[in-house]
Amino acid sequence: MTRVLLVLWESAGGIGTHVRDLDASLRTLGHEVTVLTDAATQDRFAFPHAVVDPSPGRAREVAGGVEVVHAHGFRAGLRAVRAARGGGGLGSGGPPVVLSLHNQVRGSRISPRRIVGAAAARHLVRGATFVTGASSDLVADAVALGARDARLAPVPSPRVPGLLATDRAGWRAEHRGELLSRYGLSPHRPLALALGRVAPQKRLDAFVAASSCDGAAAAQWALVGPGQQDMAGRVDGLGEVAMLGESAEVEAWLLAADVLVVPSEWEARALVVQEAMAAGTPVVASAVGGLVDLVDGAGVLVPPGPGPSFAARISTGVLDLLADPARAEHLAGVARERATGWPGLRDTARMWARWYEESLDVP
Repeated sequence: MTRVLLVLWESAGGIGTHVRDLDASLRTLGHEVTVLTDAATQDRFAFPHAVVDPSPGRAREVAGGVEVVHAHGFRAGLRAVRAARGGGGLGSGGPPVVLSLHNQVRGSRISPRRIVGAAAARHLVRGATFVTGASSDLVADAVALGARDARLAPVPSPRVPGLLATDRAGWRAEHRGELLSRYGLSPHRPLALALGRVAPQKRLDAFVAASSCDGAAAAQWALVGPGQQDMAGRVDGLGEVAMLGESAEVEAWLLAADVLVVPSEWEARALVVQEAMAAGTPVVASAVGGLVDLVDGAGVLVPPGPGPSFAARISTGVLDLLADPARAEHLAGVARERATGWPGLRDTARMWARWYEESLDVP
């Protein structure tokens, strides 16, 4: 058994989901896990053994009682170092600090180097016992910043096993019409779906604009996810998209969709893409970050960019798939087969348990 402190700060999406799943899976394997986090994140994810918004002294006390500190993201990394090392910084004693990188919004005001400063980012990465990235470009970033040990770490979706076990054709024959009719959509037209929270880096404005490109009316376009009230004013007149709000029926929407569209500026190992691939739903995604790792050869990748040309490329990617069912079926089959080889939650927890043990032996 290893005593582990997971550190997570200001997370609203997939990173928090991953930490929640890792926490639960490590506990199932018999490890003792505490989560150090902020109040808003704790409200979202309800970690069973959490220390919330601690004072510096309390954080150091908690870190002093564990064997490994595992930080998720740069903000969490800074707090992890302060908790594990006090004022001494990395290399001044205390438990090993492991840093997992999940997100990097390139070219924006919230890139990790701007969050913590270039010098602090280098110091954090170089001082960590090892650094993991959720995508190959994040691993390359860690190496460029001077990581002494950088590894690719899977971030599994808990929905993948159930979707792999679902008979897609049978589900669609029985349930698709009812779901779409309930939301005012036609059961008789193909559905291009974007699924996820509204945030600037998700580039959902490009999805909306794609719905008004020439020929796009061959499909119905729908957005499912939280935060749409913040987006409505910015996309008025851009296109024809059904804004359906947040839904708990994520698996159902993925199975009902004919194409999942992910136009993000950047993603790591996007959970929704893993889920669509397991569901056998063809994916059209930006050729960036971990989306390339996941989708290359098993979906359609489109170069991102500003302006209407990006929306046109998205629309073309969607319409080409809908016009060629044999190609769409082939890509979906490749994607589903790929998904069968991904590690699950327990496999990932076992991997982390081994890595934690390794970190205890690193000087």
